[in-house]
Amino acid sequence: MKLKLLAISAIALLTVNISSLASVKEVSTNEIDHWSVIPSISVYDSLKIEVRKVVLSKNPDAFKDFINALQFRELLKNSDIPLPAFPISAGIYNGKLLSGFLGADDQLLLLYRNLGDRVAEAGILSSLGTNSAVEGNMDKALMFFHDALKINTELVDKTATVKNYFSLARIYKYREDLPQALKYNMLIMEESLLSRNYRQLGEVYLNLASIWTAQNKYKDAEAILMNKALPLFAYKIHDKIGLMRSFDQLAEIFHLQKRFSEAKWFYIQSNTVARKLNNSTGIVNSLVSLGHVKMSIGDHQLALTDLREAEKLSISNKYKFKLVEIKGDLSKVYAAMGNKSAANSALSEFTVLKEAILKSKL
Repeated sequence: MKLKLLAISAIALLTVNISSLASVKEVSTNEIDHWSVIPSISVYDSLKIEVRKVVLSKNPDAFKDFINALQFRELLKNSDIPLPAFPISAGIYNGKLLSGFLGADDQLLLLYRNLGDRVAEAGILSSLGTNSAVEGNMDKALMFFHDALKINTELVDKTATVKNYFSLARIYKYREDLPQALKYNMLIMEESLLSRNYRQLGEVYLNLASIWTAQNKYKDAEAILMNKALPLFAYKIHDKIGLMRSFDQLAEIFHLQKRFSEAKWFYIQSNTVARKLNNSTGIVNSLVSLGHVKMSIGDHQLALTDLREAEKLSISNKYKFKLVEIKGDLSKVYAAMGNKSAANSALSEFTVLKEAILKSKL
């Protein structure tokens, strides 16, 4: 009963403050009592819009940046957890929001602040951070995540704190602020070692290797993968997907250093694991990467074999992003082999598929 009175008082306070809020969002719901603040589709996704501007400038690497932005957006969306249910039984929410009223996220945030529920407040701030990042407002996202982290740290909520670390690390990595990304991954590693959360630890090892690779610290990246990640995934937790990802990252490190034999060997290991797992995504990724290595050393016929198999799998599994990349690679391989007709055909397909993706509402 006391909670009910507090909740009603909170809503009264919320109503008084509505007119003073500068930003009011309109939300439509269909009798649902909980939801994620992440919209299913964001037509105004600035991650997409900004990268599209670069694509239109004919930057050869821009389309890959565009795809990376979309994949980053999906990663953020998948990391979100639906917000707590509105306490309908307390008479606070009747299933509908009026036009011009506070948005669902604003209502929840103010509600739990007034109720003094700091755990719920931190959870909502985290979801708002995810939402802002999906919309491309990274500064706002960082503000929300830092606010959530402050509360979770004060509450000594280790699980929620680590989740905030992961979110901050992802955003800083995406913004290429590698020192900050490194900082938060190191904090995750410390907590993972203390809690003996080995799966989480494995993810951190892969993240650290990726950051050091981006910083051209190849020896550090290779060492953590060979000495930490591989033994952990292979013998400690028996995680085949983690093992496959470790092989992929090692291969990338060697490819970047033009150590082609080693790069090819590790991509073959990744491909072998993917086939044992019947993981079509892993098979396609390793085949395309093998094709890139073979193109680098002039084995165009062998590269063509890998790319054609990857193409077939991408078509059957509807991997549209990967298929665009493969069509571009096929154009280059055919051109290198002197087959102008096939090269032009692949390039034409690449252009059509790319434009279809750019025009779609992803």
